[in-house]
Amino acid sequence: MMRFLIAILALVSFAPTAQAADWWEASTDHFVVYSDTSGQAAQDLAVKLERFDEAMRFMLGVAADTTATPRSGKLTVYQFGETADIGRLSGSAGVAGFFIPRAGQSVAFVPSRDDRRATPGTRNERGGLTPQIVLFHEYAHYFMFQHAAAAYPAWYREGFAEVYGTMELLPNGFRLGAPAAHRASVLQHLNAYHVRRLLDPPEQMTGEDGAQIYALGWMLSHYLTFSGQREGQLATYLREINQGATSLEAAQRAFGDLDALNNDLNTYRRGRTPLKEVTYSNYAAPTATVRKLGPDEQAMMAMHIVSTRGVDEAKARALVPDARALVQRFPQSVPVLLAATEAEFDAKNLDQAAALANSVLAIEANNPRAQLYLGRIALERAKTTPAAFAEARRAFAAANRADPANPDPLYHYYLTHVLAGETPPDPALVALETAYDHAPFDSSIRETLAHLLLTEGRDQEAITVLNPIINNPHAGKRAKEIRELVTKLKAGDRAPALAELAPKMPGAEDQEDDD
Repeated sequence: MMRFLIAILALVSFAPTAQAADWWEASTDHFVVYSDTSGQAAQDLAVKLERFDEAMRFMLGVAADTTATPRSGKLTVYQFGETADIGRLSGSAGVAGFFIPRAGQSVAFVPSRDDRRATPGTRNERGGLTPQIVLFHEYAHYFMFQHAAAAYPAWYREGFAEVYGTMELLPNGFRLGAPAAHRASVLQHLNAYHVRRLLDPPEQMTGEDGAQIYALGWMLSHYLTFSGQREGQLATYLREINQGATSLEAAQRAFGDLDALNNDLNTYRRGRTPLKEVTYSNYAAPTATVRKLGPDEQAMMAMHIVSTRGVDEAKARALVPDARALVQRFPQSVPVLLAATEAEFDAKNLDQAAALANSVLAIEANNPRAQLYLGRIALERAKTTPAAFAEARRAFAAANRADPANPDPLYHYYLTHVLAGETPPDPALVALETAYDHAPFDSSIRETLAHLLLTEGRDQEAITVLNPIINNPHAGKRAKEIRELVTKLKAGDRAPALAELAPKMPGAEDQEDDD
């Protein structure tokens, strides 16, 4: 179902680490942290993340939530093992942490302790790219697209996250704007790299181009935000981009002479980095609810982490024996039954997955995850049995009633109509638009909404919806494909976009950020 880059050997070597420890859960308004350290450590990380969210809201003028965030709307963070364990889980040695934005289940993975023995060449050694910086950086991306979804060029998307990634939390406030020390080696070469190239990158970028998106992107974002010079120019630049201008056109209109901008940046780099410090009066830090996981949840955590990270069908089969053994040990445990449901579903054991989901509903009649899995199972069956679309629709509707703010069942409810070859009724159209409102960071939902807009003849709106994917430096090949579709669309050739963006049966790879 999902991409999985870990070899079987790595999977096996990871499991004992996760199983040996006691696990704790700490929950705040916007985060759930699972940690293999201690209740205090879990609480500290959850509160730190909540404070980071609080600081970003303050800086960007985002109001506090007026209603409680449901569990499906919270970022779940798994803190365990060493950096090497995180690297094995991600499939890339040296990764200090990574983040996967998903509608209804956004997750992040970070180590709970430093490696006992330093690994030469790891990102953690290369200039201090710590797990906290990675986590703050990635949450900044999530926050940006959750609260201000728009087209952001690659340099600003990464520069913005770099600026916020180095935030320092103070006892009664925060300090923003600290140098990105982990980019120092790249910043040394700025004299030989012109800002024009950052603002108008070549089609075939070099490794230096990729590095400067982060390094010079940080410098330009920092300069336009904190220097006090060029007031209003960044807002003008972003507005021009979102009105259809290219990055270079927008830069020339907003910044003027780019040689002068380049000289100003070099002067700024050599000066003292300005910081913004915010102190709250009568500050009360957020609180977290902490509990130690029960024996059933402790036992399933290794399997659950691997499955949550994402597995394909073949690798999922390796999890099934453990899943079935856990069900035998804990037949009335809803967390175990749900984890086993996921393992069986990923392995395409649909009958077993359905039986487990129904077992959950026998214990908790309105469990939204069980209903969601019954809907997904029915969608799989609909590939050969079209009558199953109606069954899937009923299950997704039930999941929505149980968890109205979860974008996943809303999105899948819409799919049950389109994939069945039907014209979606108004409730399905509203469901897709609501799913997008809840999860604008999810590219599958974004592409599906763009397709709907195209079918309604709203081409310019569809292009606006697609622009964030085009400008996403982590979208890789897909960004190029979407860019080419939009180019044809602007030229009047609508057929390629309508065909390529048409919803398909679920099974696409996850989005992931690990920088």
